[in-house]
Amino acid sequence: MLKVNNATKVFNLSGNIEDQKVALNHLDLSIKDGEWVTIIGGNGSGKSTLMNVISGVHPLDKGTIEIDGIDVTKLSEYKRAKYLGRVFQDPNMGTASEMSVEENMSVALRRGKRQTLAWGFDKKDREMFKKKLSILNLGLEDRLGQKVGLLSGGQRQAITLLMATLEKPKILLLDEHTAALDPKTAKIVLDITEKIVNQNRITTLMITHNMRDAIKYGDRLIMLNAGKIIVDISGEEKRNLTIEQLLHKFDETVEIDPSLILSNN
Repeated sequence: MLKVNNATKVFNLSGNIEDQKVALNHLDLSIKDGEWVTIIGGNGSGKSTLMNVISGVHPLDKGTIEIDGIDVTKLSEYKRAKYLGRVFQDPNMGTASEMSVEENMSVALRRGKRQTLAWGFDKKDREMFKKKLSILNLGLEDRLGQKVGLLSGGQRQAITLLMATLEKPKILLLDEHTAALDPKTAKIVLDITEKIVNQNRITTLMITHNMRDAIKYGDRLIMLNAGKIIVDISGEEKRNLTIEQLLHKFDETVEIDPSLILSNN
Protein backbone atom coordinates (compact mmCIF):
# COMPACT_ATOMS: atom_id res chain seq x y z
CA MET A 1 0.00 0.00 0.00
CA LEU A 2 2.89 2.36 0.75
CA LYS A 3 6.39 2.35 -0.73
CA VAL A 4 8.99 4.90 0.28
CA ASN A 5 12.18 4.49 -1.73
CA ASN A 6 15.50 6.22 -0.99
CA ALA A 7 13.67 9.06 0.77
CA THR A 8 16.07 11.91 1.50
CA LYS A 9 15.12 15.24 3.07
CA VAL A 10 17.63 17.88 4.12
CA PHE A 11 16.50 21.14 5.70
CA ASN A 12 18.43 24.34 4.97
CA LEU A 13 19.98 22.57 2.00
CA SER A 14 21.06 25.83 0.36
CA GLY A 15 22.63 27.25 3.53
CA ASN A 16 25.95 26.61 5.21
CA ILE A 17 26.75 22.92 5.46
CA GLU A 18 27.06 23.12 9.26
CA ASP A 19 23.50 24.46 9.43
CA GLN A 20 22.02 21.68 7.32
CA LYS A 21 19.79 19.12 9.01
CA VAL A 22 19.41 15.67 7.47
CA ALA A 23 15.90 14.64 8.50
CA LEU A 24 15.58 11.57 6.27
CA ASN A 25 18.67 9.72 5.12
CA HIS A 26 18.04 7.44 2.09
CA LEU A 27 15.14 5.79 3.94
CA ASP A 28 13.36 2.77 2.45
CA LEU A 29 10.00 1.60 3.79
CA SER A 30 7.34 -0.75 2.44
CA ILE A 31 3.99 -1.25 4.19
CA LYS A 32 1.41 -3.86 3.22
CA ASP A 33 -2.29 -3.21 2.77
CA GLY A 34 -4.02 -3.27 6.17
CA GLU A 35 -0.78 -3.21 8.17
CA TRP A 36 -0.60 -1.05 11.31
CA VAL A 37 2.91 0.28 11.97
CA THR A 38 3.92 2.10 15.15
CA ILE A 39 6.91 4.46 14.90
CA ILE A 40 9.15 5.53 17.77
CA GLY A 41 12.38 7.46 18.02
CA GLY A 42 14.02 10.40 19.71
CA ASN A 43 13.51 14.07 18.98
CA GLY A 44 14.90 14.83 15.54
CA SER A 45 14.92 11.18 14.49
CA GLY A 46 12.76 11.88 11.43
CA LYS A 47 9.35 10.66 12.61
CA SER A 48 7.29 13.76 11.83
CA THR A 49 9.32 14.48 8.70
CA LEU A 50 8.39 11.02 7.40
CA MET A 51 4.70 11.81 7.98
CA ASN A 52 5.11 15.19 6.29
CA VAL A 53 6.79 13.85 3.15
CA ILE A 54 4.15 11.12 2.82
CA SER A 55 1.35 13.70 3.10
CA GLY A 56 3.11 16.19 0.80
CA VAL A 57 3.76 18.92 3.36
CA HIS A 58 7.48 18.73 2.49
CA PRO A 59 8.81 17.65 -0.92
CA LEU A 60 11.56 15.05 -1.04
CA ASP A 61 15.05 16.10 -2.12
CA LYS A 62 15.61 12.57 -3.43
CA GLY A 63 13.55 9.40 -3.65
CA THR A 64 9.98 8.41 -4.45
CA ILE A 65 6.69 7.70 -2.68
CA GLU A 66 3.99 5.37 -3.95
CA ILE A 67 0.51 4.95 -2.49
CA ASP A 68 -1.39 1.89 -3.70
CA GLY A 69 0.82 1.68 -6.78
CA ILE A 70 0.44 5.37 -7.67
CA ASP A 71 3.56 7.56 -7.71
CA VAL A 72 2.60 10.62 -5.64
CA THR A 73 6.13 12.03 -5.26
CA LYS A 74 5.35 15.14 -7.30
CA LEU A 75 1.74 15.57 -6.16
CA SER A 76 0.88 18.56 -3.98
CA GLU A 77 -0.46 18.15 -0.46
CA TYR A 78 -4.09 18.86 -1.43
CA LYS A 79 -3.98 16.34 -4.27
CA ARG A 80 -2.64 13.63 -1.95
CA ALA A 81 -5.35 14.38 0.61
CA LYS A 82 -7.83 12.11 -1.18
CA TYR A 83 -5.60 9.12 -0.36
CA LEU A 84 -4.88 10.02 3.26
CA GLY A 85 -6.46 10.54 6.65
CA ARG A 86 -4.40 12.35 9.28
CA VAL A 87 -4.83 13.08 12.97
CA PHE A 88 -2.45 15.50 14.67
CA GLN A 89 -1.30 15.87 18.27
CA ASP A 90 -3.43 18.96 18.89
CA PRO A 91 -7.15 18.03 19.22
CA ASN A 92 -8.06 21.50 17.89
CA MET A 93 -6.44 20.93 14.49
CA GLY A 94 -8.83 18.34 13.11
CA THR A 95 -12.16 20.04 13.76
CA ALA A 96 -13.82 23.47 13.38
CA SER A 97 -14.71 24.78 16.85
CA GLU A 98 -17.65 26.96 15.79
CA MET A 99 -19.29 24.20 13.78
CA SER A 100 -21.47 21.46 15.24
CA VAL A 101 -20.53 17.78 15.41
CA GLU A 102 -22.88 17.12 12.49
CA GLU A 103 -21.43 19.97 10.40
CA ASN A 104 -17.87 18.79 10.99
CA MET A 105 -18.72 15.26 9.98
CA SER A 106 -20.55 16.50 6.87
CA VAL A 107 -17.44 18.39 5.77
CA ALA A 108 -15.38 15.20 6.24
CA LEU A 109 -17.95 13.18 4.28
CA ARG A 110 -17.71 15.56 1.32
CA ARG A 111 -13.91 15.79 1.34
CA GLY A 112 -12.47 14.92 -2.06
CA LYS A 113 -15.90 14.95 -3.72
CA ARG A 114 -17.20 17.42 -6.28
CA GLN A 115 -18.29 20.59 -4.50
CA THR A 116 -21.65 22.20 -5.22
CA LEU A 117 -23.58 25.17 -3.85
CA ALA A 118 -25.99 22.81 -2.14
CA TRP A 119 -25.51 22.45 1.61
CA GLY A 120 -27.49 20.54 4.12
CA PHE A 121 -27.99 17.22 5.84
CA ASP A 122 -30.31 14.51 4.76
CA LYS A 123 -31.85 11.93 7.05
CA LYS A 124 -29.64 9.19 5.68
CA ASP A 125 -26.43 11.10 6.52
CA ARG A 126 -27.70 11.95 9.99
CA GLU A 127 -28.48 8.33 10.79
CA MET A 128 -25.06 7.28 9.51
CA PHE A 129 -23.37 9.90 11.70
CA LYS A 130 -25.27 8.65 14.75
CA LYS A 131 -24.28 5.06 14.02
CA LYS A 132 -20.62 5.97 13.59
CA LEU A 133 -20.56 8.13 16.72
CA SER A 134 -22.18 5.41 18.82
CA ILE A 135 -19.08 3.26 18.21
CA LEU A 136 -17.09 5.75 20.30
CA ASN A 137 -19.20 5.08 23.43
CA LEU A 138 -18.94 8.76 24.38
CA GLY A 139 -22.63 9.68 24.01
CA LEU A 140 -21.89 11.98 21.08
CA GLU A 141 -24.55 10.39 18.89
CA ASP A 142 -27.10 12.36 20.92
CA ARG A 143 -25.18 15.64 20.59
CA LEU A 144 -25.07 16.19 16.83
CA GLY A 145 -25.98 19.87 17.23
CA GLN A 146 -23.33 20.53 19.88
CA LYS A 147 -20.54 22.93 18.91
CA VAL A 148 -17.30 20.96 18.78
CA GLY A 149 -15.45 23.76 20.63
CA LEU A 150 -17.46 22.93 23.76
CA LEU A 151 -16.29 19.30 23.84
CA SER A 152 -13.33 17.92 25.76
CA GLY A 153 -9.97 17.30 24.10
CA GLY A 154 -10.54 13.56 24.13
CA GLN A 155 -13.99 13.89 22.57
CA ARG A 156 -12.63 16.18 19.87
CA GLN A 157 -9.77 13.82 19.10
CA ALA A 158 -12.17 10.88 18.88
CA ILE A 159 -14.34 12.85 16.43
CA THR A 160 -11.25 13.84 14.42
CA LEU A 161 -10.27 10.18 14.19
CA LEU A 162 -13.78 9.28 13.04
CA MET A 163 -13.74 12.09 10.47
CA ALA A 164 -10.34 10.96 9.13
CA THR A 165 -11.73 7.48 8.52
CA LEU A 166 -15.32 8.29 7.54
CA GLU A 167 -14.41 7.63 3.92
CA LYS A 168 -11.82 4.85 4.28
CA PRO A 169 -8.43 6.35 3.39
CA LYS A 170 -5.65 4.45 1.66
CA ILE A 171 -3.40 5.35 4.58
CA LEU A 172 -4.14 6.75 8.05
CA LEU A 173 -1.40 8.91 9.60
CA LEU A 174 -1.54 9.30 13.39
CA ASP A 175 1.00 11.92 14.46
CA GLU A 176 1.25 11.46 18.26
CA HIS A 177 -2.53 11.81 18.36
CA THR A 178 -2.81 11.04 22.09
CA ALA A 179 0.24 13.01 23.33
CA ALA A 180 -1.82 16.03 24.44
CA LEU A 181 -4.32 13.93 26.40
CA ASP A 182 -4.20 12.73 29.99
CA PRO A 183 -3.36 9.00 30.40
CA LYS A 184 -6.96 7.89 30.99
CA THR A 185 -8.30 9.79 27.98
CA ALA A 186 -5.35 8.69 25.84
CA LYS A 187 -6.21 5.06 26.62
CA ILE A 188 -9.82 5.62 25.54
CA VAL A 189 -8.75 7.24 22.25
CA LEU A 190 -6.21 4.47 21.58
CA ASP A 191 -8.84 1.79 22.17
CA ILE A 192 -11.18 3.61 19.77
CA THR A 193 -8.30 3.81 17.29
CA GLU A 194 -7.70 0.07 17.58
CA LYS A 195 -11.39 -0.69 16.98
CA ILE A 196 -11.66 1.57 13.90
CA VAL A 197 -8.35 0.49 12.35
CA ASN A 198 -8.88 -3.23 12.87
CA GLN A 199 -12.55 -3.33 11.85
CA ASN A 200 -11.84 -1.44 8.62
CA ARG A 201 -8.37 -2.89 7.97
CA ILE A 202 -6.90 0.55 7.41
CA THR A 203 -3.20 0.79 6.58
CA THR A 204 -1.91 2.92 9.46
CA LEU A 205 1.26 4.67 10.60
CA MET A 206 1.21 5.83 14.22
CA ILE A 207 3.94 7.93 15.81
CA THR A 208 4.18 7.60 19.57
CA HIS A 209 6.64 8.45 22.33
CA ASN A 210 5.08 5.86 24.62
CA MET A 211 6.98 2.59 24.37
CA ARG A 212 4.20 0.52 25.94
CA ASP A 213 1.75 1.82 23.34
CA ALA A 214 4.24 1.13 20.54
CA ILE A 215 4.51 -2.47 21.70
CA LYS A 216 0.83 -3.03 22.52
CA TYR A 217 -0.77 -1.59 19.38
CA GLY A 218 -0.23 -2.49 15.74
CA ASP A 219 1.36 -5.30 13.78
CA ARG A 220 4.84 -3.85 13.34
CA LEU A 221 7.19 -1.54 15.23
CA ILE A 222 9.78 0.70 13.60
CA MET A 223 12.43 2.74 15.37
CA LEU A 224 14.00 5.74 13.65
CA ASN A 225 17.27 7.51 14.37
CA ALA A 226 18.99 10.21 12.34
CA GLY A 227 16.53 9.70 9.49
CA LYS A 228 17.11 5.97 9.18
CA ILE A 229 15.22 2.84 10.28
CA ILE A 230 17.38 1.16 12.91
CA VAL A 231 14.88 -1.40 14.26
CA ASP A 232 12.01 -3.12 12.40
CA ILE A 233 10.06 -5.74 14.39
CA SER A 234 6.83 -7.56 13.56
CA GLY A 235 4.94 -10.81 14.08
CA GLU A 236 5.77 -13.05 17.02
CA GLU A 237 8.88 -11.04 17.89
CA LYS A 238 6.80 -7.89 18.39
CA ARG A 239 4.08 -9.70 20.36
CA ASN A 240 6.70 -11.01 22.80
CA LEU A 241 8.69 -7.78 22.98
CA THR A 242 9.23 -6.11 26.37
CA ILE A 243 10.14 -2.51 27.16
CA GLU A 244 13.49 -3.67 28.53
CA GLN A 245 14.29 -5.48 25.27
CA LEU A 246 13.28 -2.44 23.26
CA LEU A 247 15.46 -0.16 25.38
CA HIS A 248 18.33 -2.57 24.87
CA LYS A 249 17.83 -2.56 21.10
CA PHE A 250 17.84 1.21 21.12
CA ASP A 251 20.92 1.38 23.31
CA GLU A 252 22.75 -1.11 21.10
CA THR A 253 22.26 1.11 18.09
CA VAL A 254 22.52 4.61 19.52
CA GLU A 255 24.70 5.79 22.40
CA ILE A 256 22.05 7.83 24.14
CA ASP A 257 19.89 7.55 27.25
CA PRO A 258 16.52 6.45 25.81
CA SER A 259 14.66 7.37 29.01
CA LEU A 260 15.26 11.02 28.13
CA ILE A 261 13.51 10.80 24.78
CA LEU A 262 11.15 7.83 24.90
CA SER A 263 8.34 7.73 27.40
CA ASN A 264 7.71 4.38 29.03
CA ASN A 265 5.17 5.61 31.54
